[in-house]
Order: sequence, then C-alpha cells, then structure tokens
Amino acid sequence: MGQRFFPLDEVLGLLPGRYTPQVQEAITRLGSRLSYGEAQEELVLLWKVAVSESGTRQVTLRHGQVANTLIEEKVAQLETDGMTATAQPEQIVICTDGAMVQLTNGEWREVKTVAFGEFDSRWDAKQKKVITQTAQISYFSRVATAEAFSREALVEWDRRGGDKARTVVAVQDGAIWIQSFLDYHCPRAIRVIDFAHAQAYVATVGRTIYGSDTDTFSQWYARMSRQLGHQPPQRTLAELRFLQRQHLDHPEAESIELAIRYLEKRLPMIDYPHFRRQQIPIGSGIVESGHKVVMQKRMKQAGMRWAEANLNPMLALRMALCNRRWQTSWREIQARVCQETYPKQAKQNPKTATASQPEVFTEADCQRLTALAEQLAKRKKQPWQNNRWVFPHRGPLLHQN
Repeated sequence: MGQRFFPLDEVLGLLPGRYTPQVQEAITRLGSRLSYGEAQEELVLLWKVAVSESGTRQVTLRHGQVANTLIEEKVAQLETDGMTATAQPEQIVICTDGAMVQLTNGEWREVKTVAFGEFDSRWDAKQKKVITQTAQISYFSRVATAEAFSREALVEWDRRGGDKARTVVAVQDGAIWIQSFLDYHCPRAIRVIDFAHAQAYVATVGRTIYGSDTDTFSQWYARMSRQLGHQPPQRTLAELRFLQRQHLDHPEAESIELAIRYLEKRLPMIDYPHFRRQQIPIGSGIVESGHKVVMQKRMKQAGMRWAEANLNPMLALRMALCNRRWQTSWREIQARVCQETYPKQAKQNPKTATASQPEVFTEADCQRLTALAEQLAKRKKQPWQNNRWVFPHRGPLLHQN
C-alpha cells in the first residue's frame, strides 16, 4: 500500500503554472488590455511579479484559446438545445461591419464585428426635436467567413434576447454578407442603410461632376443631404438621374451610374423620413466605435502584426472586457483549465473541479497553506506549486492506494 499525495495547486483548486490564479488573471487581463511589453511593466509595478514579455504573451493567449473554445462550444450547444435567453428587450438595434488587421506575413484579415444595443426615444426640449439614444451596448467580433460569423454570433444574439425583442432594427451598409447575416438571425428586422453611408454615394456623384474642392459641390452636397434626410428618397434619386443625363459624356460616367444604382436597389432602406417618424436609429456609429473599442485599441497599435491563430483568442478576451463580463468569463476559463488539468479528480467530484468552488479548505486554510508553501519553496529554491503535501485539515487528504 502506497501513499498518494495531492499537488498543492490541485488541492487548492489553483491553475497550473508558476503563478497563483490571482496573478494569472492579472497577467491575462493586462495582456488583453495593453501590449505585452506594457503589461509586463504594470505587473512589476503593481504586483511585484517579474514576468517576461514572452511569458505574458503565453499566459494571455493560453487563456484566450480556452475562451475561444468555450465560445465554439456554446454555439454548438445553442444549435443543439435551442435558444435559452431570459433577456426580453423592447427595442434592439444591431449594426454589423468589418475592419482589417495585419498579419505577421504582411497579409490582412477582416475582423467582423456586430454591435448590439437597446434604443429609446425622448423629446429634447433644448434642441426641440426627438432624440434616439442607444444604451447597453455589447459586441461580438471574430475573424471568420461570413457564414461562420453568422453562426458564431448566436452566442451574443441569444444572450441579448434578440429573438424575444419586440422591435429589431438593423443599421449597416448594403454589403451582401451583412444582409445574409440578418437573414440568418432576424429576417423580420427593419433594415436601414447607415445615413452617412448613403450620403457617401450621393457625394460620389457630386464630386465626379463638380469636383471635390469646389464651392458648387459644397453647396449642392449640403442641399442634397438635407433633402435625403427629410424628403422621400425617390426625389433625391430623380435629381441624381437628371444630373447624370446632363453629363452623359463624362469620362467617369460609369462611377456615377454605379453610385446611383446602389441607392436605387436599396430604396426601402434609405427612406429616412419614414424612419425618423418611427423614431428608430439611422446611424451605425455603435459598430464604428466598436472597431476601435474591441479590436483597434489593442490590436492595431503602431507596428503591430498578429499571427492568424492568435486573432480569435485575443478577440475572445477583448469581448469579455468590453462587454463587462470579465468575472463571468474568467470563472469559466479557470474552471475549464482545472478540469482539463485534473480530469480524474473532476470526474470523481465535479463540484471540486471548478476553482470558484473549492470544498476542501476554507479561505483561511488556503491563505495559511499558501504562505507555508511559499516559505518551503524558498528553502528548496523551486516553484512552490511543485511541492507535494499532506495537510492536516477537516477531512483526510492522504489517500491509500
């Protein structure tokens, strides 16, 4: 009969590695907020922990890969079990777009992002008009094909209660993949072309004919923008066609035709007077700012390039931060790491598999044993997590084989 001793990190429900769970969380959180070099400096200053830049990267991305895997598993579960959301928003707006990030090999990849928000309208006495405000904004970002992105966004769509919303408004550009995204999630959504996007096509016609830096163009564009926002879209398109017929021999006639045709094909989605009367948003600013908040702030700093395999893991951590769901996400990451590290113990006692619910020790026990382990580690000059123990406590840890 032999004696089997539990590793200290297993007994305390700790994450494997050289650092305590608190330090590993700090490394991961800082590594997903700052560049790895900046995160390393903050760790030394705030936690008095000397971690190399490569070590910061490894810890951050290891947990990011777990977060990414959890997202994929949640998608599969939703497809199998159906939607489980309890949220019941009255009016929800979704805005979808893409932005580019550079890879280490010089190529570029599109990070697709969808922003969710709940909107409401109120009367602004100072401006003497109805103001539409969007609040409770959250994001979902991935590097994926259009089809895969639509499928994976089920996670955030379900959490926000998209299927239970009374009104769903989708404000975006007219890209085909975005329309397919809406067909997948909510065919009944009220579809609106972002007003600034429609203005850009009107401006294309005017710049081509009048020149971009002329007073004639500036005055014409200001008048057409007001007209587009407050008059039926047919009136604006009729005037654009009339202007086109006056310049049939223009050398860039094809550009004029493409701009007008783009708006004509999306006539119901540019009826801004109707949308204003319905008091629904006509701008996609929440996804434009979403690119900056989720991806660009961390992943497009000066000189940054990314390995393609690291994009989605980092985006998974960024979503946890930007959606203010860090604590929930970290508990899930921590539990999964412990479960994968100690599968036999997790199978024997699933409740002790999660680091958030250790049942062997009280918090005071954990603090006392951790301090004792650190003291012993100094004597032996080795990481304290590698020490194997038999501790006195309320129940036996010494197992007989």
